[in-house]
Amino acid sequence: MNKVLIISYYFPPMGMGGVQRAMKFSKYLKNFGWQPTVITDSPKKYLAVDKSLLNEAIENGVSIERTGSEDFNPDSIEVVTPRERLRKLRNSLYSFIFIPDSKIGWKKKALKKVDEIWEKYGGFQVVFATAPPYTDFLIALELKKKYNIPLVIDYRDAWVDSPVLNYYPTSYHKKKNIKLEAEVLRFADVIITVNRRVKEYIVGRYESVDYNDVRIIPNGFDPEDFENAKSLVAHTKDKFRITYSGSFYTRNALFYFRGIKLFFEKYPELRGEVEFCFICTLTNEYMDFIRNSGIQQDIKITGYINHIDCVKYILSSDILFLYISRGENDEAAMPGKIGEYIGSQKNILASVPEGVSKKVLENYGAVKFIDEEPGQVADAVYEFYNLSKSGKLPKPDSETISKFNRVKHTEELAKEFNYLLAID
Repeated sequence: MNKVLIISYYFPPMGMGGVQRAMKFSKYLKNFGWQPTVITDSPKKYLAVDKSLLNEAIENGVSIERTGSEDFNPDSIEVVTPRERLRKLRNSLYSFIFIPDSKIGWKKKALKKVDEIWEKYGGFQVVFATAPPYTDFLIALELKKKYNIPLVIDYRDAWVDSPVLNYYPTSYHKKKNIKLEAEVLRFADVIITVNRRVKEYIVGRYESVDYNDVRIIPNGFDPEDFENAKSLVAHTKDKFRITYSGSFYTRNALFYFRGIKLFFEKYPELRGEVEFCFICTLTNEYMDFIRNSGIQQDIKITGYINHIDCVKYILSSDILFLYISRGENDEAAMPGKIGEYIGSQKNILASVPEGVSKKVLENYGAVKFIDEEPGQVADAVYEFYNLSKSGKLPKPDSETISKFNRVKHTEELAKEFNYLLAID
């Protein structure tokens, strides 16, 4: 079996959406002739911890090599919930100090770890790096140069052209990042992105990259997750449930909470019949609004929960809410949760800008689009409620659903690896 080295700073037991792509690829690569070894960190603090995802990776034969403490214990990770104002201030400061990102200090540790384990695994045929953080790309580039192996890079989000994720305080900072990205692209043997718009950014900015040089493998859903969730006892639900899964970091969703308040003002007879569920931790701003608006009894907040429980909540919901904030280059935004929303086959209430996400949802079919207006939130929920009661909720498009299967995505990735080695 051929061996691939995966560079992924974000990996279980870290939780949240950023770990899913690398974890699911590594889970299924053995099905297609590739043994994965993951180089990752030993986090001391993080926003969320999900040991179930770590166990899933281990149970599926993924080799995990960590920088840092040899006696890493996932139970020792401190879960932190930063205040939004402090988080933004810290990120601005880090953007000024660290290039390309705050994880650049991990580069030296990761390169040292690879040197330590190279003989242990008998070398690797391919190095695969997923970003952000873009430091992962720089690590993989050094490994390509040192060990002369093919380099595959995977963009979960755009690099220079993602102002939401990457703030450049001066022209020097942006020019430096452009130079780094250009070098990585020049040496990459395969370039993968999650959507067409990110691909267009890369091709449009860098003349060395041809349109056909970039492959698209979207984020998706793991069918096994949904099968496992269905076989477990579902969360009891005696109300019409609208669920949001994810976080609101970098997004101002206050209009949605105002829409919930307005919904119960317009339709007070539905109090006790409808609930709004949040599979996340809410900031103090949102919590204060909920308390001051008197809608606490209509809100269910789970906090961060492990992935399989998250899927259970999604499956026990009637409607799923999706929000992508408007801003520069917002047409390229495509959160990983879209894949799981589609995999659930639930109806979706979406407030998203024009772009790749909206196009995907249009093809999915079972969706209602709204602007960032409280009145539209209230009216859309009421419409969905009535459609559900009459059994007339729209059915999603099965062909679109099939395109977001992570097993198929992993097969596509393995084929790219095979092409590099001229394997039929």
